[in-house]
Formats: sequence, C-alpha cells, structure tokens
Amino acid sequence: MAWADLMQLAFRMSRRIMGNPSILSLETDPQFLIRQLDDALGSGAHTKARAILNDMHPADVAEAFAEMKAVQRSVLVSLYDDEELAGFIEYLPLADAVDVLDGLPEQIQASVFHSLPDDHVVDLLQEMEPAQKRDAIKLLSEDKKEKAEDLLKFPGDSAGGRMTTAFASVRVDMTVGDAIHELARIKEETELLARIYVLDGNDRLLGKVRLRDLTFSEHDVRIRDIMDDEMLAVNAFADQEDALQMIAKYDLMAVPVVNGSMQVLGVITHDDALDIQEEENTEDIEMQSGIVGSTADEAYLKASVADHVKRRLGWVMVLALTAIISGFVLHSFGGELEKAMILAIYLPMVVAAGGNTGGQAATMVIRAMSLGELVPTALLRVIWKELRIGILIGLATGLCIAVQIKLTMGFMDNPFALWKVALTVAASLAAQITASTIIGAALPMLAKLAKLDPAVVATPAITTIVDVTGLIIYFGSAKVVLGI
Repeated sequence: MAWADLMQLAFRMSRRIMGNPSILSLETDPQFLIRQLDDALGSGAHTKARAILNDMHPADVAEAFAEMKAVQRSVLVSLYDDEELAGFIEYLPLADAVDVLDGLPEQIQASVFHSLPDDHVVDLLQEMEPAQKRDAIKLLSEDKKEKAEDLLKFPGDSAGGRMTTAFASVRVDMTVGDAIHELARIKEETELLARIYVLDGNDRLLGKVRLRDLTFSEHDVRIRDIMDDEMLAVNAFADQEDALQMIAKYDLMAVPVVNGSMQVLGVITHDDALDIQEEENTEDIEMQSGIVGSTADEAYLKASVADHVKRRLGWVMVLALTAIISGFVLHSFGGELEKAMILAIYLPMVVAAGGNTGGQAATMVIRAMSLGELVPTALLRVIWKELRIGILIGLATGLCIAVQIKLTMGFMDNPFALWKVALTVAASLAAQITASTIIGAALPMLAKLAKLDPAVVATPAITTIVDVTGLIIYFGSAKVVLGI
C-alpha cells in the first residue's frame, strides 16, 4: 500500500477511535476512495466496499465520483440502497445526478424521487430533456407530482423555482401546546424547524416564532403573544439573487417565498442560498469572460469540445470583428507614426492602461449592483464619481510617465522637443484612463437599464471599446501638441 494510502487509512482509524466514524477530513483524497473501492471489489469483498462508503460523507463520495470511470460509477451506485442513493444524489452536480437516474430501473428511480426533497426533485426535472422529464414525472407519487408541477410553474432562476415547500408553520390563534403537537406531526416532512412561520387562516405571513420560544413557553400561551412580527419575505417571481441578498443582508437562516397576497408558498434555506451564490458567481465570471450559455452543473472535462466552442465562439468573433476598427484607426494615423517613431513606444502602454482601468471600474460596479449597493438610476452619480477617480489616477500616471520620458528618452533621435513628447504621452494617458474609467462604469449600468445582465457587458467588450478610444485620444493629442 502506498504511503499516501497508509496516511489516509490511519486518519480514518483515528477518527473512528475518537467516536466520529461518519465524519472525514476535508483533505480526503478522491483517488484514495477509488483505489480502496477497486481493491475491495476486485477481491469480491462487497461488504468491505460498503463499509468504506459508510465511513465517508456523501459529499466526499460525490467528489470522488467525478473522477471515476463509467464502470466504477456504475458499481458505486449499485452499493447504495434506494434511500442512501437519494442522499448521495443530493451532493452530485445536477448533470451527473440526471445521468445516474437515467441508468436506473424505473422502480428504483421512483424510490429515489420519493426520498428526495421536493425542491431537489424540481431541480432535477429542470435539468432533464423534455422527453426524460415527462417520463420522470410519471414516476412521482401524486403528492410529489402535485408539488413538482406547482414549483415548475416558476422560472428555474426565480425564488419560486428554488424554494422548498417542506417548511414549518403554525396558525396565529394556536396555543403553544397545539403548535408543538402540530410540529411533532410534520417533523419528518420539514426541512428546517429552527424557523417556524406564523400564518393566518388564509396562509398569509404574519411573522415567525423560534423553536426555543415554544420550548420555554407555557402550553396555554397563544402564538400571537410570543411571535416575532418580522415580515421579511421575497416574491416567488423575484430573481433568485434577490433571495440570496436578503438572506445575507438580514442574516437569515431561511427566507419565506410569498405570492402577491403574502401567502407563503415555500422557503429558501441558507444551504440553498450557498448553491445560488455559487451559480451566480459562476455566471458572472463566465459572462465577464464572454462565455454564453450555462454549464454550471456540468464538469469541465465532461463537457464536450463542441459545447465549449459553442459557448465561447460567438463573443470571440464579435470582438475580433470589432477590433478591426482599431486597425483602421491605426492605419489612418500611419503618417503621424512615421514622423515621430517615439510615439510607437508608448502606444501599447496607453491602450493597455485604458483596458485595465475600464475593467477595474466595470468589476467594481458589477459587484456593487450584485450586492444591491447600486441601482441603475444612480448612473449619473456613478459617472461623476468615476470621473474624479479617473482624473486623479490619470494625472498621477501621466505625470509619472512624463518624468520617465524626460529622464530616459533623451538619447533617441527625435525631431520634436522632448517636453512636447512627454506632454503628448502624459495628456493622452490621463485622458484615456479617465475616459476608460467612465466607460467601464457606465456600460454595465446601461445594460441593467436595458434589462440585460450587467455581466453581459464583459471585460473583453470594454477592452475592445477602449482600445479604439485610446488610439483616437493618443493620435489626437499628438496632432494638437506636436502639430503632425
């Protein structure tokens, strides 16, 4: 056995001795699990293989699953009973989970669906192809089917599309004793008991009550006398990111999802919020890189080359064609470059400075909007702020470059006074940085006003635009200062 395997085995044994056999370190090596399972199954010791899985958290098994070959995956899935398989599937990326379900007999699929939370069933259905979704819905129990169809009415990226209907609620006119009895009845069906929502007779939200408030109150006390009348909620058709922001802003364990009449339809829990955050971050990063479509739940290596090309090609072609404008601008000022070759030395620096500062401004604005710190109507305030920032950065950078030219470029054969060259480069650099900062900040906000995702105005697009403005500013400054 390899030294790394011995260390992993020693760690697992130490955890077992300490009385925590079901908890493993975050340092668990997926390859260690794969080797152990192969060894056990190779010797026909299925009981040993089962014991290895029992000692591991399903999340660690899911991590190893991503690196397994098809045959290994099939064997691993066969080691779980139906209920355990449902718990394991919850930790798989949706694309992998759908593949696993597709390879199971219908009877086992039905059992797995029965064991999964309603919201996760809906997530899986939304990931499936239409024909596969229709077949899967037929396998659901009547109760599951009704809940799934209700949730599928909402867009997948809305609060309603991400909520779970397995929440705890009590009526405002109940006594504490009645409420405890009701919660005991539904405890196995509820995903979160730490927050219990108080509703009126029409299921409208009136507030919440904590489990500890019920525990330490007399049984004849009315719920209305101990409830917190907090009315924080998110509309079912709101973007899932609104729910995420509310959970983060108010430090909530869960946020209720309501309709227009404030009737509670479900809740989004803190663990759902973490999944939403990962998806939103992934989407923003991809959009800022000019990548379209969505493979957030599909592993990089699993996605085909054709899928990657399809998602990246469009923006690359658009930006390449747009960049031709830079070539035309450069060609039109070719005579100026021949008269003052020293300008060619600083041209890339001026253009690159615009791309860098424009990207910085865009990143700051997109982040502020995603955190709810900025709204599109604040466009003029943002432009005024970025104008001042750009001027200060531009002047400081321009002055630095002017000093560098004066001190180090005297050796060049140059037909113009060195101070004029320094002034040309410094002025154009300051103007380029200022303009690029404003462009980088304004474009995402304008996209938001046009009801587009701000991240669509990606960094590559901003860079392409400011490249053109940089050339115009640079050669325009040369014409004015040097008279060429």
